[in-house]
Amino acid sequence: MDQIELFRQIVASCDEALKDVFLRRMEASVCIAQSKFQEGVPVYSARREEQLLSSISMGLSPELQMKARMLWKSLLRMSRNRQYRVFLELDEALCLSHEKDIVSGRPEGEGCCDGTFLPAAQKALGLTLHPMENEEDALSAVERGEYPFCVVSLRGVYKTDELFDQLDKRKLYLNHTEETEDGRLAAVISPKLYHQKGQEGLISAVFYMPSESGSLAGVLSVLADNKQNMEFIHLEKSDWADELHQFHLYVDFDGCLDSLDTRAAIYQLETELPYFRVVGSRKALKNKK
Repeated sequence: MDQIELFRQIVASCDEALKDVFLRRMEASVCIAQSKFQEGVPVYSARREEQLLSSISMGLSPELQMKARMLWKSLLRMSRNRQYRVFLELDEALCLSHEKDIVSGRPEGEGCCDGTFLPAAQKALGLTLHPMENEEDALSAVERGEYPFCVVSLRGVYKTDELFDQLDKRKLYLNHTEETEDGRLAAVISPKLYHQKGQEGLISAVFYMPSESGSLAGVLSVLADNKQNMEFIHLEKSDWADELHQFHLYVDFDGCLDSLDTRAAIYQLETELPYFRVVGSRKALKNKK
């Protein structure tokens, strides 16, 4: 037996041991979640996790300290996700931040729109719209409750960061997009989040992220852990940034708002990030621009 094969066997035996320990750890996480739920203890404790990470990495070389922290951060993230799922399964009344605004169907009544975009939007959507001076006025009118919805123009599916910023500030939602004859997108905006039970589509969110190594990878891993496929991400540094909360992100990912996978991902992100808000849910367009 050559040396490579010998060391491969050692690695294989380590992998078997790790697999057994991993399964035991994940099962223990479920038991911990059940106890936390009964005692009213939250899933996430940043202080306790930092203590654990410090203990795990103690005595290791600087290189291995970093790798050990990365490994255990992943284990802890997956463990917490199992616990969030237990909470969602045990408490049917548990309501995520956006869920109080969910309604079925589609916006009803008459809406408003920038007058220059109104003919194209009205033709594409088949909705009755009233002209406004500009998109800012249309959004403000909906925010004040003067209209149940408005329609704004987008230059493309991935030209949404400015709109998402407006939606977040005004606590509005993007509910639908439709291509117009001139190649733009008509986006339906409402104070309510319209969703048909079981319907998959693009879910849009805005969040802030700490400026520390691995933060973005951690967020994207939460989506991946819950089988949510990211479609778009835009990152920018906030003008009002401090040392902890420097980055403002906009993201689109595939999901279904009432599925356990999607709810678990959103529950984890809105609990653990400094700020997280769903700003829309809509059907994906076949021809993306």
